[in-house]
Amino acid sequence: MEAPDPTANSPSATPAKFSPAPSDSPEAQGTLEGDLRAILPTLLMKVDLEALSDHLSQVIRDVLTQVKADITSIDTRLMATESETRALHMEADAVASTIKGCETSLAHITTWVDDLDNRRHRMNLRVRGVKEMGPNENIPEILCTVFSLALGGQQPRLGLVRAHCALRATPAPGDQPRNIICCLDNFNLKEDILRNARRMGNIRLDNQVVTVYQDLSHYTLLAKKALRPVNAALQAAGIPYRWGYPFSLSAHRGQELHTIKTPADVQGFQHSLGLPPARVQNWLTHQFIQQAAGPLPPPPDRSASRDHTQRRYPGPPGPTRPEE
Repeated sequence: MEAPDPTANSPSATPAKFSPAPSDSPEAQGTLEGDLRAILPTLLMKVDLEALSDHLSQVIRDVLTQVKADITSIDTRLMATESETRALHMEADAVASTIKGCETSLAHITTWVDDLDNRRHRMNLRVRGVKEMGPNENIPEILCTVFSLALGGQQPRLGLVRAHCALRATPAPGDQPRNIICCLDNFNLKEDILRNARRMGNIRLDNQVVTVYQDLSHYTLLAKKALRPVNAALQAAGIPYRWGYPFSLSAHRGQELHTIKTPADVQGFQHSLGLPPARVQNWLTHQFIQQAAGPLPPPPDRSASRDHTQRRYPGPPGPTRPEE
């Protein structure tokens, strides 16, 4: 056998390298020229580039024209929307102003209707604290006793037009008894009874604590109940106040008179008298009045308005009403 060549797998053995022909050789120049000649027919000419540029420019112009049209349409609709929005805002402001005026008018009308209602009750008295009476007990006799105690033992002729318990369900044993409502035919006598009862505070009748009040309308009772926090603040501050009819609450601070006639006057009244803010319910809408932040505007000048705090001369007695 022929012996293998010991240098075949030797690290020192290197393969033969490919040596291209030099670039300046005639063979290389001929190959490059042939490649260029093959590529040149596939390249775009100037005319082709100009046509492509014109096509792209036309496409871009068409797209921009459509975009401009869309923007113009959007701008037109936006301007129309803004115009409609401004018109709606103006209408809303007008409606809000009308509603505010209606609320003010409604408050004034309610006050005057309440005054008419109170005129019907000016001959009436409401007696609270008398126990529930049986069918055989006489209401006029009990009222004569109560009014005699209020007048210091006098026995005047009462002249009761009518007298009855408040028109509501009979209370359960142990509950507050119903009020007794009566109508007198003598206004001066009614005022004497009411004045003396207020001065006495409570009248003792057979271990019963009896109080006598003026019979008032439903609206006035709601307003007085709503203004209890204001009354408590006035009493705590030692500020004298008085009720007026048509309904009002008046208080003096120095030489100035401050008055509440409607729920809109509550915040200015508290601010002017330096009273702490209190949650007061609007007796017209039965919602709590929102306390405004910051200083309040000065109250309107009502010095020229008629003073309604004085009692009016009574007319003929009116019908009674059920207890609220």
